Amino acid sequence: MKKGTFYPFFLPWKDASGKNIPNSEQADEILKKTDQLVKAGAKGAAITYSANYDQTQDFVQAYNNGKDLVSLTGINQAEVMIKMEAKLTTPTWAHLQGKLRIAPITTLNGYNHPVHPWNDTVWLGIVKTDLARIQTWLDEGWDMLGWINQQTQGKADPYAIGGGVAGPLPSIIQNEIQNTLKKYAKDYS
Repeated sequence: MKKGTFYPFFLPWKDASGKNIPNSEQADEILKKTDQLVKAGAKGAAITYSANYDQTQDFVQAYNNGKDLVSLTGINQAEVMIKMEAKLTTPTWAHLQGKLRIAPITTLNGYNHPVHPWNDTVWLGIVKTDLARIQTWLDEGWDMLGWINQQTQGKADPYAIGGGVAGPLPSIIQNEIQNTLKKYAKDYS
């Protein structure tokens, strides 16, 4: 079986002039790249996403049960994912249903079903599970888009995971996420 490829994927939320890029246009870029990868022979593609624990569980349950779409709420990256999922139901992009996933990495505790206790040790275990899922998908032939934005591009920690609503992540969490994604970018190139 052909393994997937990990692609550092630049997806800014502001253009060169500093104007916000509409969420719908960002979603289109993800869909276009996925379409390109699928046409080139990928099983499908997934994009990394900063999730709260409830969202992570929703994605895992949906994909394990053969569902393609997850109704999520939120701001920032979530708004792009909401637009992307809505577009997957349109005639233009429906052919990508079942071929485009969201790869959640837990950057916040759950709101509806919080984990107790929530501490760096518990959180690190959850994040390691999230990252192992990404590796499993790569091993199964899924390509992975590692989201990079204008604030992270060219930085030592290039992937746009955390920040925003989550705020800065504890260094143990940040290091695990960034180092593992950088390793995947190297090992699955």
